[in-house]
Amino acid sequence: MKKIVNIFTLTAALACTGCNSVGPRGIRNVHPQYNSALSDVLDQQLLNNLVRLKYRENPLFLEINSIMDSRTAGIDAGFGNSKWFIKGNSTQTTIAPTIKFADSETPTVSYHPLRGKEFIQHLMTPIPFSAVLLMSQSGWKLERVFDLCIEKINNVDNASNASGPTPRIKPDYEDFYRMTSLLQKLEYEHKLSLGLDNDNNALVLRFLNVATSLEMKELRKILNLDEDRNEFYFQDNFLTVSKRSLSVRMRSLMGLLFYLSHAVEVPQEDVDSGKVMVTVDARGRVFDWTRHASGKMIKIRCSETEPKDAFISTYHRGHWFYIADNDLHSKSTFMFISYLFNLQAGEASAGAVAPLLTVPTAPLR
Repeated sequence: MKKIVNIFTLTAALACTGCNSVGPRGIRNVHPQYNSALSDVLDQQLLNNLVRLKYRENPLFLEINSIMDSRTAGIDAGFGNSKWFIKGNSTQTTIAPTIKFADSETPTVSYHPLRGKEFIQHLMTPIPFSAVLLMSQSGWKLERVFDLCIEKINNVDNASNASGPTPRIKPDYEDFYRMTSLLQKLEYEHKLSLGLDNDNNALVLRFLNVATSLEMKELRKILNLDEDRNEFYFQDNFLTVSKRSLSVRMRSLMGLLFYLSHAVEVPQEDVDSGKVMVTVDARGRVFDWTRHASGKMIKIRCSETEPKDAFISTYHRGHWFYIADNDLHSKSTFMFISYLFNLQAGEASAGAVAPLLTVPTAPLR
């Protein structure tokens, strides 16, 4: 019996030592799982909302407020498998001690949907000029930043009628795309820069090389800029256009999501049944968004079966919608949207509301 007691004492001591390391071990084991799961869930939510907008369904964004992790650990000890038997004139007993360790984890995730004032601040407010500067100075191509964030500049239209439900008539975007390609080329050649004028606290586009090139002439012509001026300040009064400044109308984040949703490929049966709008050009020909306009920025494919090579996918209306893992251009655009979403969320976070929905999840395995 003393041996049995000693075994229990030693086992309990070892178990307690193990319990002391549950916290650090738990963080190492669980943190990567939460990180990966949250990243996947938020990406799927964004992709799913792009598909919803294509079908003119209401989008819904759930913000994660907090994750509370309840973890329990315990020991269940006892005796089992007892055997009685007679040996000669004496009775002997064999007792087998049993010890069970229990370790469970129950995370609780708190959500709240974007609604009301927070929805307006987050999704309906025009993207600020500061975001254009931050993105361009963080290594993003100036061409991508302008194509996605700006709706119109000096009356050069960037598919402004596509910042809502799919339009019936083809948008104008060709001159804008040519303009941004010229901007990108001149930036690569170090002939222009985009920066902040601290004295005026304004965003400014500056031509660095006064020597005139064919690209610079064409750019000035498209934007109707003064040929004798090399600095052009951004201003948001887009109703007043001047040769000495850049009158800019920015997209909202919701407008950007609508714009990109038009490039979602849909099953032909949904087109034939009128579940999605068909855009046509001036001659009545079908306009293919996936090859033009927003389709140049992102390609969201459709499949009847779950794709095997998807970067991110979502199931909706009986089909799989996804971005291919080797489509680096679309992945970059998707990442860009996520960054903008986080920037807007940061500005709206001051008015965040308390959690409205608390969902207990199953224990992690």
